[in-house]
Amino acid sequence: MEYLTRIYMYGGVSVKDVESPKFIKAYAEHLKRGDKFKEPSWVDIVKTGFTKELSPYDRDWYYIRAASILRRLYIRPFTGVGGFKKIYSKKNKIRVKPSHYNKGSGKIPRSILHQFEKIGIVKKTKKGTRKVTSLGRKEMDAIALKIHKDTQPKKKEEIDEIDELNEIIDEKKEEEEEKEEDKEEEKEKEN
Repeated sequence: MEYLTRIYMYGGVSVKDVESPKFIKAYAEHLKRGDKFKEPSWVDIVKTGFTKELSPYDRDWYYIRAASILRRLYIRPFTGVGGFKKIYSKKNKIRVKPSHYNKGSGKIPRSILHQFEKIGIVKKTKKGTRKVTSLGRKEMDAIALKIHKDTQPKKKEEIDEIDELNEIIDEKKEEEEEKEEDKEEEKEKEN
């Protein structure tokens, strides 16, 4: 835990500074590797909403949804289960009939938020909404910092590569100039 707080304090990078797909994927892997967050037994059977016919094909969809919910809660605190039902809603287009707006499942975000509350990453407010705790923010910012460091170009190495490429280009130009000079000398000798 000291490692996470140390990175958090000196990093200066938050979840908002990282692209959302990269963060969601990395945090889902973090949840999957850990032993605190477990997926329920009904994960392979449940639909994610009224508009869906089958459960998701991806085996890790529950971890991805959990990471997505936590990221949304980080960016927009005080969101409840009803808000997440709206976020994961979809239009239901059935053949010729007019399409209807249907909310997403409420059981999925509720169970995810309950697990995050048990871990201590999320806490419930007096109004019944939830927000990310300081521990959760530190953990999420540490993962965001790691992603940020991985995606940032390494400046010194880049400069060295550019210098090497410039040297190669200069050498090729010198070789071409020497070839042109040799050709001109051969033409003068022939005349």
